[in-house]
Amino acid sequence: MGVDRRAATGAAGAVTRRLPRGVLLLPACFIVETILGGPFGNYGGISVRLLLLAASCAVLLFAVLVRGRVAGSHLVPILSVSGFAILNGIWVAVVPVMMGTNMHWSLREPYAFVVLIPVVLMLAVLEPEQLPRVTGGLQRLVVVTSVVLAIFQVGLWVIGTLFYQVSWVVPLALDALFRGAGDQLFVGRLPDGFFRVFWISTLWCLLGFFWTPVAFSGFRLRRLLQGILLMDLFVTYSRGIWIGLAIGLLVAEAVTVTRRTAGRTLMRFAAASVITVSLLIGVLAAAGALEPWLARFASTTSRDDPSIGARIEQAPHLLQLWYEHPVVGSGYGAFAPGYVRSEEAPYSYEHMPYALLAKLGLLGVVLSGAFLAGWALTAWEARRWKRGEVASLMGSGAALLFAEMTNPMVLNFVSMTIFACLLLQWAALVRPAMPASAAPAVARAAS
Repeated sequence: MGVDRRAATGAAGAVTRRLPRGVLLLPACFIVETILGGPFGNYGGISVRLLLLAASCAVLLFAVLVRGRVAGSHLVPILSVSGFAILNGIWVAVVPVMMGTNMHWSLREPYAFVVLIPVVLMLAVLEPEQLPRVTGGLQRLVVVTSVVLAIFQVGLWVIGTLFYQVSWVVPLALDALFRGAGDQLFVGRLPDGFFRVFWISTLWCLLGFFWTPVAFSGFRLRRLLQGILLMDLFVTYSRGIWIGLAIGLLVAEAVTVTRRTAGRTLMRFAAASVITVSLLIGVLAAAGALEPWLARFASTTSRDDPSIGARIEQAPHLLQLWYEHPVVGSGYGAFAPGYVRSEEAPYSYEHMPYALLAKLGLLGVVLSGAFLAGWALTAWEARRWKRGEVASLMGSGAALLFAEMTNPMVLNFVSMTIFACLLLQWAALVRPAMPASAAPAVARAAS
């Protein structure tokens, strides 16, 4: 009887361990749809994205209930992610009531925080040894899907730049695949002559660029994948993404460098930068797009640029809004009556540092920043045994954070889903590791 009971218990445990492998299909479909499905993911009036998210949460919750317990080794990440969500919930439901902010906008602006729910559920259902494997699969899925998106976007740029006679296919393709995208998608020629291809999902290509070295470490053509993603980032014509990419690369190199390898790393980074910039200039020159691209990059520090001028114009209005409640802010959904960018989303601003300060106040910014700093510091400690993973995490995090601070993207659905993926990578890095010396004892106990 004792043998049978142990065998039955072992079989039940094996089933429990295998269970998460099946429930990860819907979250994977959700990620693919978020990357490829367009800015809103609406088809025939139905939000496929939200349906996949709800179904993913339901299946993951069912898996937790079947197990009957939460994975104990992931308790700290679960509490950390939940604490961050609860903290921001104060500025969603409590502060707006205190300050008289319109609750309709307060609930609408940060709705994308719901993507943190599947993160918590996934941490609750996965065994300690499963999380790194799942994170690796997630990285490969994101890179491959992002490369598919990049090939499509760069293809549109090539058609619009070099093949004018067939450029009529571009609007037809966009209308068929991304109908209802509205002003969240821009593909067309700008006044300076550059053919721009950009929509919010492009941020996934920025994440994919940093994840490629760890997702396909043994793949010989991984540099080609990074090259495709890099070209896609340049045809977005977004200065914020360009500068964010540069900052992310510097952060990633700072993580990997040591005193012994400092000189070699610096020379390799400089050589790679020169080669990449030379190839990029060659491609842009051959396409006749070099001059507007250089002018666009040089205008980053110019106050005469209309886009930068708009951000400068927003600053005093947002500061005035902050002065009204400097400690706790006005909550999510707040906006400055003197400057409204959009009647459909009056809370949306491009100057996100000032906007977040006005909404969260000093207290909210400091507390939210403490979570980000804590995640970064704990990841930094893991660089001794997973230097490449930490470099990809911190490099992509820095790049995305800067890029999103220059556009009203940090709180949208795509950005928050990317943030959720980074949190899973972080949890896999900082999970308690079993010392090698303890492995034999554990094996003897298990036998």
